[in-house]
Amino acid sequence: MKTNNQNYLLPLLLLVPNFLLANAGSPMLWFSFLHLIWINFVIGTFESKFLLDKFNIQNRKWLIIAANYISMFAGYYYIAPYFSLLNGYNDFWGMKSRVGEYELGGFFIGFLCSFTATLIIEFPFYWFSLKAKLKGWELLRPFLAVNLLTNILMLLIYFAIVAFTAKWN
Repeated sequence: MKTNNQNYLLPLLLLVPNFLLANAGSPMLWFSFLHLIWINFVIGTFESKFLLDKFNIQNRKWLIIAANYISMFAGYYYIAPYFSLLNGYNDFWGMKSRVGEYELGGFFIGFLCSFTATLIIEFPFYWFSLKAKLKGWELLRPFLAVNLLTNILMLLIYFAIVAFTAKWN
């Protein structure tokens, strides 16, 4: 048999996190951890294979994978939040925003700056990964193609995570 105190215990326990702002992180933040830990390996493997298959470029896969880890860490954890903040939005990861408050303007500025940084950070890794050194457009075209493809795909995934509960500013 329940007492009156037990009837109030469950609602109280369910409300406490709201008062303490104790949440387990936003979907954006949790997906970025998955991206950092596992998806970068998949992206690097895909990019290396794509270079080999589509452009017939022999490369060292481990350098392509390492480039993805380093650029993602720098881009998503430092560059994107920083430029989002410069754009007037200080919650790139959606940790403080309530549903409907996440601002897509800050998200896109942060993502665009992160993509630009990715190109700069990953290029030396890409160049050193090549077994035969290419020059000019032969060097840049495959690099830009694989980076555009994977970054657009990741942009779409991150956008899908935040788009339905965000506002355009």
